[in-house]
Amino acid sequence: MKYRILLAGLLALAACTQGPRQLTVLTTDDVHGAWFDSTYTGGGTRGSLLAVNWYVDSVRLADGARNVLLLDAGDCLQGDNAAYYYNYVDTVSEHLYSRLAAYMKYDAVALGNHDIEAGPAVYRRVERELAAHGIPFLAGNAVSDSTGLPVFAPYKVFRRAGMKVLVLGYDNPNISAWLDRGAWPGMHFESLIPLVQKDADYLRAAIRPDVTIAVVHSGVGRGDGSVLEDQALDLFRSLRGVDLVVCGHDHRPVAMCADSIGLLNAGSRAAYVAMGKITLEPGGSRCVQTGLLKVDKTKADPAMREAFRADFEAVRAFTREEIGLLADDILTREAYAG
Repeated sequence: MKYRILLAGLLALAACTQGPRQLTVLTTDDVHGAWFDSTYTGGGTRGSLLAVNWYVDSVRLADGARNVLLLDAGDCLQGDNAAYYYNYVDTVSEHLYSRLAAYMKYDAVALGNHDIEAGPAVYRRVERELAAHGIPFLAGNAVSDSTGLPVFAPYKVFRRAGMKVLVLGYDNPNISAWLDRGAWPGMHFESLIPLVQKDADYLRAAIRPDVTIAVVHSGVGRGDGSVLEDQALDLFRSLRGVDLVVCGHDHRPVAMCADSIGLLNAGSRAAYVAMGKITLEPGGSRCVQTGLLKVDKTKADPAMREAFRADFEAVRAFTREEIGLLADDILTREAYAG
């Protein structure tokens, strides 16, 4: 009887391993400090990583945590008082973003141009902290002026859904047009074309992954190769051997697929979670599906909210601190008029 039970178990295991394998990829981008679901004044509710985590946990529960990758395409460290506070005010504590990313179990994060804008002291600090949690801060096109090698991690390999998954990450190549050299000393940013294809070819030959994903802080663009800061659609149309392009920068929610490659952009400020499903059949064929999940801002994870309540209160107190008194009225439109 024991022999029969063991044999039945082995046969069932063999049947499972011979079936299709499916990887679920969840992505965010351009969160811009939208970490808390509550505003600092007025008690309003807004989109947040707290609400994103509710969806992430739901998908992990449904699909199995070992079958899910969670990725971010950059611009994490700018855009809200919370980001400012932990960038420049509380520089002793572990950065709040590092702790949030660890809590949510992000697998990899690409740098964005606004992460570079925060300055070397900030992004190198976050890079070290994320690394301590096993999360790479990726930018394979940020290249040392002196050595010609990447100054951030260019890729990481994961084991998910019974697959070897290669994730490459890149920042926006147009940073020199926007930011002072002091924000990116000793480095330069290469165009994603042809770099991503070159890197993918080399690493696929060396690592032999089952799935390859490129995470780029680059806008969707027109797909005609004309806009340096928006190369995602160019990559989607030209890359070979890459299964999924995850992009950001232009805050434009997109989910599309063609010829076994997908393109995802989750928009901005935690309004959406983008999802890709990559299925490998036993015969070698593959299917890529993409979609967008609209985040309900009222479904914030209560346990996560409580875990970071002290941080919210610190930022709220900083925001509400009186620093002076304006004796005259001011008009914001004068700033736009120059």
